[in-house]
Amino acid sequence: MTAGLLPRPAIELLCAGSELLKGQLNTHVPRISLLLAGRGLALSREATLPDDRAGLAREIRSALDRSDALIVSGGLGPTFDDVTREAAADALGLGLRFRPAILGRIKARFKRLGLRMPAENRRQAFVLSGAEVLVNKGGTAPGQLLTLPPGNGSGSRRIRTLVLLPGPFRELAPILEAQVLPRLKKRYAPRSVTERLSLHLAGIPESAADEKLSNLVATAGPGLSFTILSYPGQVDFHAYAIAKTSRQARAVLGRVRRKALAAVGRHVLWEGEAPLEAEVGRALTARRLTLAAAESCTGGMLASRLTDIPGASAFFLGGVTTYADALKKDLLRVRPKTLRRHGAVSRECCREMAEGIRRRTGCSLGLSVTGIAGPAGGTRSKPVGLVYIGVAGPGSKTTVHELRLSGDRGFIRTRATTRALQLLLESAARRPR
Repeated sequence: MTAGLLPRPAIELLCAGSELLKGQLNTHVPRISLLLAGRGLALSREATLPDDRAGLAREIRSALDRSDALIVSGGLGPTFDDVTREAAADALGLGLRFRPAILGRIKARFKRLGLRMPAENRRQAFVLSGAEVLVNKGGTAPGQLLTLPPGNGSGSRRIRTLVLLPGPFRELAPILEAQVLPRLKKRYAPRSVTERLSLHLAGIPESAADEKLSNLVATAGPGLSFTILSYPGQVDFHAYAIAKTSRQARAVLGRVRRKALAAVGRHVLWEGEAPLEAEVGRALTARRLTLAAAESCTGGMLASRLTDIPGASAFFLGGVTTYADALKKDLLRVRPKTLRRHGAVSRECCREMAEGIRRRTGCSLGLSVTGIAGPAGGTRSKPVGLVYIGVAGPGSKTTVHELRLSGDRGFIRTRATTRALQLLLESAARRPR
């Protein structure tokens, strides 16, 4: 172990929900992992189980025997298949107690929404005996936190923690961040400090990034861990150091950063915790640049991601979705001759779209996207996945980038949107303040 670094406690995640085993994408694991890592905590194991009371009880009992803490998400709703409360009670040999105050909050929530509370919601007011109620401001299912002393029916000599959280991430995350993580940090890592390094890569697949970083990742151990996450068109590399002091942790990450940049530096687009669209906003605002977008195949996805950022009005003037050729001509002044000779999916059309939106809005940078997202519409010369992205700015000629993407319609549109934002960030970074 590197000097000064500290080991992490064992924390497990159990996702309850039959739908998670029938095709619904479970994004909880990477998102919860990142939240834990920020507090010097980490997942040691994850399991996904159907809504089966006996099966959940066995897993809860087993997880608490081997770990410091268990977080269970899902199964706290009011319907017949929400059995997490009962499974936890079975696992620990505890009763469930009715809490009138919880029912009062649930009734008040329905009243505010102008709805009648179904009788089934009364189930959500039952809490494990001895558990602390975790208030859920975003829904009707409160969380629960139960502290288990050493022994307590098992051979464990540790204080263990059982946390039950609602399934929807928009409800789970605020409870986890505000009410659970501070307790876990204080209980299991009170004298540690966590520092994080985040590098965001473009133009390299996850497998290639993993290969280039393999020697660095091999240095992982207690107190130092790494994560590589892949998104459409982007790879994120995270390093976490847990030490007794910030100075020790930062010193370790300084060495990690130097080695990471030596391996993949030319692919690093930005560093830090901000998502891509927020980094774009920061760069544009710092250089006092404004932006407008003209979208075709992405259908407004660019504008949506940019306006997800608080304060986007400081740099984003707006956008148009010109799906039909007629709108490309009328709104963006794309020349009819261009559309006849080259078509809507072409470098020429993309260039005129970027220049057109810049002229119409008076923005500093005009961004355009046009392509064939599929599944139909492709030809031999213009296959599905062909996308053009244009950036028009003052004092320089418009640049147009060609992409050849694969995947389904949703993936192509998402990948095109991400690449457009990346190109915008690169363009903004090149311009003087």
